[in-house]
Amino acid sequence: MIRKGLLGWKTLRALGWRSLGWYGLYRFGVWTGHYSRLKPPHTPPAARLRPLWQLPDAERLRAVGGDEACRALMEEAEDILAGRVRLYGGERVSLQLTPPLPLRHWTAYEGGRHLSPGVDIKDLWEPARLGWAFVLGRAYRWSGDERFAEAFWRLLEDFDRANPPYLGVNWLSGQEVALRLLALLFAHAVFVSSPHSTPERLSRLTAMVMEHAARIPPTLPYARAQFNNHHLSEALGLYAAGLALEGVPQALRWREQGWRELNRALQRQIAPDGTYCQHSVNYHRLMLHLALMADAFARAEGRRWQALTAQRLRAAAAWLASCLDEVSGRMIHLGHHDGAWILPLAHGGTGDGRPTVQAAGLAFGGGAVLPPGAWDELALWLNLPLPVPGAESRLPASPAIHRLGEKGDWAVLRAARFSSRPAHADALHVEVWHGGVNLLRDAGTFRYNAPAPWDNGLAGALAHNSVIVDGREPMTRAGRFLWLDWDHSWVTAKDETRVTAVREGYLRLGILHQRTLERVDSGRWLITDRLLPYGRRPVRHTFALHFLLPDWHWQVEGEDGVLLEGEGMQVRLRVQARAEPLPGGRNRPLIETRPALQIIRAGEALWGEGEVPPVLGWFSPTYGVREPALTVRWQISALPPLALESEIVVTGTEQE
Repeated sequence: MIRKGLLGWKTLRALGWRSLGWYGLYRFGVWTGHYSRLKPPHTPPAARLRPLWQLPDAERLRAVGGDEACRALMEEAEDILAGRVRLYGGERVSLQLTPPLPLRHWTAYEGGRHLSPGVDIKDLWEPARLGWAFVLGRAYRWSGDERFAEAFWRLLEDFDRANPPYLGVNWLSGQEVALRLLALLFAHAVFVSSPHSTPERLSRLTAMVMEHAARIPPTLPYARAQFNNHHLSEALGLYAAGLALEGVPQALRWREQGWRELNRALQRQIAPDGTYCQHSVNYHRLMLHLALMADAFARAEGRRWQALTAQRLRAAAAWLASCLDEVSGRMIHLGHHDGAWILPLAHGGTGDGRPTVQAAGLAFGGGAVLPPGAWDELALWLNLPLPVPGAESRLPASPAIHRLGEKGDWAVLRAARFSSRPAHADALHVEVWHGGVNLLRDAGTFRYNAPAPWDNGLAGALAHNSVIVDGREPMTRAGRFLWLDWDHSWVTAKDETRVTAVREGYLRLGILHQRTLERVDSGRWLITDRLLPYGRRPVRHTFALHFLLPDWHWQVEGEDGVLLEGEGMQVRLRVQARAEPLPGGRNRPLIETRPALQIIRAGEALWGEGEVPPVLGWFSPTYGVREPALTVRWQISALPPLALESEIVVTGTEQE
């Protein structure tokens, strides 16, 4: 009972009274049956939709995107016509719009009730977000092919029949409702002039938008309690519906409430240095996508952001740009990665960060941060001024992203003091990129809803490129998405070639972890981990140093090194341990034992002895996808103070 009470107190401190209060109000609505009595609204006979999107010229779209983008777009659109879709940007799967569940009121599914064992609710929600409508609309605007308009209406009618208003699992989440509403408004703007858009179909679409908008306000307490993208999505859904609906009495209230909630949420959720509250690159991009849509709608209306909101969005744009690899267009995998990609309006797929980085720079950052390219298509859809060829452009730096190096050869050290709950236990995690290849990498997410250990199993410290002590997590895990006893970390020194940071997570074990990332030369990095005694007499601990690398050919070199070869390059890793001086400058004897090396692939040991956690040796590029990778791990039992020096040398690329 004492332990549960302590856990409850820590949870309260982590989430805050405000969030728990809003969540309690939502639970009260569920418990009393208030939400189950809500009915779809009546649509006034005079109601109609006003197109919100200012559509780009088709010739300009083709000129910006280019032939490669055209081929990829038409291939994906043809897949949708054939009944296939790429969920989360992954492999093609059958497009299923009918959930394999009975049609109960959405409240019946609250808390995961009535879901079949092994069903991941995200796999049901993703096609219901209607992301495929953006693909069909984009293809229709590029080509004028009426098959894409006809397919949109056919699929929308299939969805409408299978998911009547407020019945079924696809009405459970206000955020999912809001994202679907935004897709409906995009499709309306693109397809409204098609001969397939009959008055009857447009009338039903207007009613659908109203039904979706009316579903959002009652459960806004839940969105506010989450303190994340739920609140932003639902606020934007209200604002957009209020702008688009004409002849609807509620429209003005929805518009003003949505704009007010959107500004308030962005100001609270984005820190002054640009860090987003969810501590995730993927969710950071989602936040910017929502803000970019709101910005486009507001500019068309002649409305401007509140000054503080504009400041926060400018900092957030720089934050995401600092996470971008300019060679490949991909971004670091920091935090949760659930494959969310709600503005698929440019070539490159969900893994390409350039469209968002460029559009956010143009909208919030004061100008282009990349040279002109196919990634500018998103900015064109958002009615933003495109960069002029030859104009100066460069990625802005963010004070929250501790990055060293240059284009084609760079690394980043993770350090953050948390004011909102962390996503992953990733303090002092390091990523290294070279020649557009992510060498030292973050494992990603894989799945949230799956049997253990895959119930968000890659979020722990074990799967990150850092050090763990005695096999213990540096934070207390209280749920799939909730960490307590936060592992704060902060930078203590930084210059152009070196950054040093410390973390708190293992202070309770009497260990202060300090890490220095240093760029010695092009393609050569040095990571020094100092494990120092803190607050008590030093005792022996087991330290494990973990790195995740691509699934390349490998061989062990000597007793402390590994050579990897792939994609035209070689990567050498070598780790050495040394005893640090004791307090007062007294020297200690050299360490007699070397760190023990393990190489793990897909949860199985290829080299070395010892226990192999099943989550090691995997990489998840997007949600629901899991690929083999190489975990290279060194373990040593020693008395602190101790230093582990890791040298990474990359050779053999064209840049070399």
